[in-house]
Amino acid sequence: MVDEYLIQFLGENFANSNGDAAEKLPLWVDKNNASYSAYNAINEIKQAKFRFIHGHSKERDYNKKSNFLVSKAEVATRIGKTPQSIFHASAYSAHLSTYFDEVNETLLAAKNKKIEKKAHGLQHLTKEELKTKTKTAVEELTAIKQYNCEELYARLLGNMPLDVKRKFGL
Repeated sequence: MVDEYLIQFLGENFANSNGDAAEKLPLWVDKNNASYSAYNAINEIKQAKFRFIHGHSKERDYNKKSNFLVSKAEVATRIGKTPQSIFHASAYSAHLSTYFDEVNETLLAAKNKKIEKKAHGLQHLTKEELKTKTKTAVEELTAIKQYNCEELYARLLGNMPLDVKRKFGL
């Protein structure tokens, strides 16, 4: 029950990344060096960035890249190392950099997908669009009213008995 709520609230990506993380570690991650803490830090930051993306759908919310992308300095600060030593000077650096780039590509794709969704409703239209839409709706309504009146009049004349038509002079 709680897991279902978390999945609904935080998304499936959050549930998938937290479950059995120790069993699904990549081969280059070793618990004896900083690769393990860097890997976990990237995943934790990634989940925070996904939560940000999930809660923001306007393009102006993404002006700062630090809001939706993971930075090397952020990872290094979280684990207490320098970005140079983690991403360039270690045996696992190439693999960690590749994983880091994949995570950022995933976040960027999620951001683009969130922005591409069209907003629905009148509150998202500009004033000019609202004026135009209202004007065309009023014109269509008057045309429909005119057509309905003419049709009703023609039907009335068609169904009217001849003696009544003569008395009216039709």
